[in-house]
Amino acid sequence: MFKSLQQLFSSINKKSDTPVIGLDLAMAVLLYEVAAADSMILPEEESQMKNLLADSFELSKQNACVLLSQAKTHQHNAVSLQQFTHILRHNLDREQRINFVYSLWQVAHSDQNIDSNEEHIIRKICDLLYLNHSDFIQAKLKVLSS
Repeated sequence: MFKSLQQLFSSINKKSDTPVIGLDLAMAVLLYEVAAADSMILPEEESQMKNLLADSFELSKQNACVLLSQAKTHQHNAVSLQQFTHILRHNLDREQRINFVYSLWQVAHSDQNIDSNEEHIIRKICDLLYLNHSDFIQAKLKVLSS
């Protein structure tokens, strides 16, 4: 009986179709979530996301576009943000997570207008990354002052 259970679990693990989401894709999905929060992604926001991804992961513009396309698919199919923020919490230290929140604000402000829905999503992501409200505000003010 134990042998058959072991074989069952082994076959389930081998056949798992659950895609492995890396840090780059998790970050791209969250950036896309902020851009899509106001129901429209403007060219400025898309350009900002591509630039951030290309710079952060040393990608060509073409590879950044591919990553952003994958992020769009994952964002549309996602049930919650926790599966993505979990990856960031376990792979980034506190300072890196704060810098990522700054990137979220850059996307939100790239069209020179921060929508209340964008701000709400950033606040939610900030909470899920176990950051303080002061980190949220400081990152916002840093973007607004630049």
